[in-house]
Amino acid sequence: MPDISNLSVEQLKRLQVEAEALIASKKDQAVEDAYQQILDIAENVGLSIEQILEFGATKRKKSTRKSVEPRYRSKQNPSDTWTGRGKQPRWLVAELESGAKLEDFLI
Repeated sequence: MPDISNLSVEQLKRLQVEAEALIASKKDQAVEDAYQQILDIAENVGLSIEQILEFGATKRKKSTRKSVEPRYRSKQNPSDTWTGRGKQPRWLVAELESGAKLEDFLI
């Protein structure tokens, strides 16, 4: 790498402009190369780019999760429920610490 510490401010600014233009050009070339690779892949498998993208979109779709019904309900506040999955809610922890059993809250 050349030593640029002895360059004037004008020369450094010119170098900066040239470097930014070169960076932009290299980025454009990289995108163009990637596009050509995608075209080549599509041609090799006999599909269009749109078909490949559509295939990828349908492949990655997540199935909708079914909501889990609650298995436990608070005796003091019926709107407080827990499915039995994940961390126990505060209301249930408090009840268990005061001596209640988990089975007491089954729905």
